[in-house]
Amino acid sequence: MRGRGALLIAAAALVALAAATPATALAAKQPNIVLITTDDQTLSSYTPKTMPNTSRLLGSKGTTFTNAIVTTPQCCPSRASMITGQYAHNHGVRSNRLAYAALADKGNTLPVWLDRAGYETVHIGKYLNGYESAVGTPTEVAPGWNRWYTTLGSTRYYDYDVAANGKAVHFRDGDGEYVTRVITRKATELAKRLIPKQEPLYMQVDERAPHTETGTDSGGRCGGRAVPDRRDKDTYRDATLPRPPSFNELDIADKPDFVKSRLPIDSARMKKMTKRYGCMLSTLRGVDRNVKKIFQAVKKAGELDNTVFAFMSDNGFFDGQHRIGVGKIYPYEEGIRVPMVIRMPAKLRGGAPLVPSSGAPVANIDLAPTFLELAGGTPCAAPGNCRTMDGRSLIPLMNGRASAFPSQRALVAEFAVGNNISQEDGLCNYEAVRVPGAIYIVSTIAAASGGACEPDRALELYDLATDPFQLTNKAVREPAIGSLQATLASKLSALKDCAGLAGRDARVDGRPYCE
Repeated sequence: MRGRGALLIAAAALVALAAATPATALAAKQPNIVLITTDDQTLSSYTPKTMPNTSRLLGSKGTTFTNAIVTTPQCCPSRASMITGQYAHNHGVRSNRLAYAALADKGNTLPVWLDRAGYETVHIGKYLNGYESAVGTPTEVAPGWNRWYTTLGSTRYYDYDVAANGKAVHFRDGDGEYVTRVITRKATELAKRLIPKQEPLYMQVDERAPHTETGTDSGGRCGGRAVPDRRDKDTYRDATLPRPPSFNELDIADKPDFVKSRLPIDSARMKKMTKRYGCMLSTLRGVDRNVKKIFQAVKKAGELDNTVFAFMSDNGFFDGQHRIGVGKIYPYEEGIRVPMVIRMPAKLRGGAPLVPSSGAPVANIDLAPTFLELAGGTPCAAPGNCRTMDGRSLIPLMNGRASAFPSQRALVAEFAVGNNISQEDGLCNYEAVRVPGAIYIVSTIAAASGGACEPDRALELYDLATDPFQLTNKAVREPAIGSLQATLASKLSALKDCAGLAGRDARVDGRPYCE
């Protein structure tokens, strides 16, 4: 039975968040919130050409965050940060190998908090990796979700199962069973059915696209890659790979061993990468139609001026930058930078004019605090059982109060392989601090690729203002830059174990606050 004491919860939220919350965000009628996430979408692939509906309906009427990152660029840890508001070093999921089983306090996450705040909570699509193997039955509904329509197993575009409120439903290979179409139908159906109700709606739509299908080959030109809807199969057949200065990087002598061990990408491999890239772009057309249909369902229900839409990718992807032909986990801009847009209606901005874009340093850890402020909720599964979030609300950046947000905020990026055996390229883990204009990275690399992780550290420092493609590792090339490196090393030393925010949260075990 969900608690309905919205006024009491809203009052508690003022204390828990200790922020200058706009009165409109805590209005009597809580807004509907729709979060749509893509899987492995690059920042460069989010354009008006590839996603015209999303750009027009959300981007042109919302705030585009041009400097958004994910704090761990891999599916499970990134999505865990979205529903906890925490860095991986606090929620426990540092990689896909650790997966859902490593998530701390599983019953104390965003859907639980919004459920307590009076929301009807709906999940559709992909959930956290490893969820099925960590629960009693694969179709079990995760804590906090009132409606559960979640894809099962590895990434499949055809021939897959869905857990529908505790019951398994199988989809085959018909056109109408393409996974993005199925996700779209269910999302629009529930939006039409639930939005007119008295309870506000929180709907999280986690797309499968544009992730590469795994463990199968569904055939055709894109089989074994990102598989588009059959109506879109030829949309980007002639797409060419982007060729930024970091593409197939010529001089990698200053990079860590997990990059230096890579050979230049030859023409045969480049041909395969180009095909995958076109297939990936084609899958986004289905996602873009989904955004439009959900938007139209909300509009038809008469709730457009009371609904917040958020769109974000769970991580970026490499298409040959730094000789990385495929992957996402690495601490470079292509892996951590992602598209991020939030459309907040005018009335929730308190009359402030639309802020079309923001270059503030923001991250996936900021979604949960933002949604909680809008909902008037607290990060608590029960009184006295609360999670300390590391992220901060983005509302000041959208309602004209950017001065209330730290413009020089430092964010942490982190990854740990999950056991004592390294990745195939020798990478074991890294910790990084990214500030406006620079990033400093400390990686641990195994003595032999695929071997035991040992304390063999590699340092990287990039001036993102003058070297946005991260071609010159100043920690190696310009050791005289020591003052900047020392400053960022000191900041990383403090933030790699940070928790909570000063002025909002009590200290956690005496650890430093996050920024």
